[in-house]
Amino acid sequence: MSASHPLVLEAPAHRSSPFPPAELAAWKRLLLARRQQISGDIAGLVQDALDVESVQPSSNHLADGGSDSDIQDTSLGLADDDKEILRLIDRALAKIDGRIGHAFGLCEHTGQPIALERLELIPWTPLSIEGATYLEQHYLTLEDLTVE
Repeated sequence: MSASHPLVLEAPAHRSSPFPPAELAAWKRLLLARRQQISGDIAGLVQDALDVESVQPSSNHLADGGSDSDIQDTSLGLADDDKEILRLIDRALAKIDGRIGHAFGLCEHTGQPIALERLELIPWTPLSIEGATYLEQHYLTLEDLTVE
């Protein structure tokens, strides 16, 4: 058992990826393309937030300023969410390249292969459905489950 949380299991023994090298290369290309797309999205969201800040309100009504603030908060919140996805993409790429001790396509909680359907939807996910369910049921964060 992990000392940080009594319900967190120790990291499973290292296993190799369930994908052959050619498929790992295809996953890497997909992740790099998504990384580029999301990086552009973040830049756009941050620019939107800056644009809202720099625009002079057309009226002195308090609600107009509140709407601008809401737009800015939403843009920055979405940018933060996208930054977390970038972190997970970078982690998945590190797995493919062998830079960290986990294999791409294996759940970091159970050590079992992540369902192909799940990876096709969320190729950066470090968890199977079982691992994600465990995380939610025990009010844990991904950092609570992952061990470097």
